[in-house]
Amino acid sequence: MKKRLRACEECHRLKIKCDVSASTGGACERCNRNSLECVPAAPRLQRDRVSELEARVQELSNALQEQRSSATPSWSTGTLLENHNDAILSFLDARILPSKQQELLYLYANQAGAVWPVVRMPMELDTIRSTSPVLLLSVLAYAFTQEAQGVDIDVHDELVRETMRVLGDEVIAKGSRSLELVQALLVATFWSKETRKGKYGSCYQLAQLASDMAIDLGIAGFALQPSPVAYFCRYENPTFLEARRTWLACFLALSTWSISVRRPNTVSWDAHHQECLLHLESQGDSSDLLFCQIVRITKLIEDISNTLCLCHLATFVDGNDYSSHFTIESLKDKVDAWAAQVPHYLASSQTLKVWHHVAMIHLHEIALHTPTNKASFAAPFIPGRIPIQDFPRPANIIPPLKTALEAIVHHCQAVIETIADIDPVLALGLPPFSFAPTALYSLYVLVTTMVVSTTPENTYGQYLTNLPMGSFRIEHCGLRLRTLTSRMTALDPTMSCYTTRLFDATSWLEEWYINYMSILERFEMNLVT
Repeated sequence: MKKRLRACEECHRLKIKCDVSASTGGACERCNRNSLECVPAAPRLQRDRVSELEARVQELSNALQEQRSSATPSWSTGTLLENHNDAILSFLDARILPSKQQELLYLYANQAGAVWPVVRMPMELDTIRSTSPVLLLSVLAYAFTQEAQGVDIDVHDELVRETMRVLGDEVIAKGSRSLELVQALLVATFWSKETRKGKYGSCYQLAQLASDMAIDLGIAGFALQPSPVAYFCRYENPTFLEARRTWLACFLALSTWSISVRRPNTVSWDAHHQECLLHLESQGDSSDLLFCQIVRITKLIEDISNTLCLCHLATFVDGNDYSSHFTIESLKDKVDAWAAQVPHYLASSQTLKVWHHVAMIHLHEIALHTPTNKASFAAPFIPGRIPIQDFPRPANIIPPLKTALEAIVHHCQAVIETIADIDPVLALGLPPFSFAPTALYSLYVLVTTMVVSTTPENTYGQYLTNLPMGSFRIEHCGLRLRTLTSRMTALDPTMSCYTTRLFDATSWLEEWYINYMSILERFEMNLVT
């Protein structure tokens, strides 16, 4: 008995061993036993087997597709998009009536849009519903307090969660790209919120997503090319006024993020930014002119940051060096030149006044730096981060350094005074992403300057005799912020707006100041005894 080189048809079909017996005349044992014709199987090439398997896979795929088709109707791409938008609007209408939506659109234009016009909205509700339902949802969810929305707090939180879910589904899951989505992401960035059931997307992550999508759409200029996968999805009119405005808004978000967390800006200012700015100033309306001035002062703050290495924590710029102050004077001249060219009808803008003073604080901040304490000037601005021990201790203080410390005190107080005078309704319309942190930063730097100047045996305290304790007016600033917070809380009792929460957090100042003063008093008593 021997094994064949190729099995017979029957043995091949059953996938069993085919053994030939000499006594059966060349037939295998199984065929002989069952009186079957023993025919050697025809040779099969490997490609035949592959073709057979591919055919089987296709057959199964067709069957699965037929099963799905019988369960759900067949829609075109346009129909799918239309039904998706209808689902967003249905969700929104079930929580905020269309008449209320129209009212909120007017409020957005007259409040948030009046003081921080980074994203413009059509005034006609039907227009925005038909063209940009995701943007409408983002504005109504993020740019208003729960009281203004006219809903209870659970519905308010549901609106925020659903907006973030829609943005995540569109941007991450589907990979969609559109100017509407960039603007919706920017709204969620600037008016960032947290619900009472967890966090939903960091405002810093959203700012980066918005900027990356803007680059992929091709509205960022030739210096920043889209990713290969997005090359064929570019915006059809990148020079359109709305596209230019949106790209400048992305710069505002990234630059604000950079200086707040003290990380270098991932997309620096270039010629296309400048082109967009000039075009918007020449072709835009009055809101665009305010927006352009906000962009200009933000650009100056970024220049200050880059020149003085504020976001490069490993690089130390000595605040007690004449060359450093020569650079500061050059930058100060640029800030003064900006202030001089602001149109007279915008000169009274409290938004611009705040950013002007903040620029001056950043300009002189190096007076408080040491090689190891620069990281403490990044957000969050809380008392636990005040560098109580890590202060500059120069043996001989040069006159420009004294001037810089006095300038810090003046401009920190000016920021707090200006903000405290803002109508709380408008204050709630300003973005928590950039407005409230500037107030907290100014308060933090003011307290830090007071500590460095009053700490016993510190050289700053020995030389700055013209800055007595009362000159810092910490108690007065605390009172002004508490008053503003109470007025904002009256409009936003549940603190659904993150600006209200951040200003309420300044309550640490009063207790901290009392404790600090008691420590100083005990130290002075010990010196006397």
